[in-house]
Amino acid sequence: MPDDKQEEPTKEAPEEKPFEEMVDTPEAKFTILVSSIATQVLVSLGAIENPLSKKKEVDLKSAKFSIDLLQLLADKTRGNLTATEKSYLDDVLYKLRMGYVAASK
Repeated sequence: MPDDKQEEPTKEAPEEKPFEEMVDTPEAKFTILVSSIATQVLVSLGAIENPLSKKKEVDLKSAKFSIDLLQLLADKTRGNLTATEKSYLDDVLYKLRMGYVAASK
């Protein structure tokens, strides 16, 4: 007796795209670098929640280190930034330093 079952066509998995094609990566810009480091400072100052611990924690040593990194970046890029980039970096550094002073009290 012949087998009445017909083979079902195999379903092929949808073609998987590489991760780089699935995620829209922004263009690398100086301001994004500054913002990234500034965000680390804000986490260290307890101004925003630490994404790992889900808590607001103050770590002044880490905040100072990241502020110092931004100052190093400002020193090393002096004369090579656009007016907008320089203004942005100066403003961010000022605000972060004021936040550090406030958190230190």
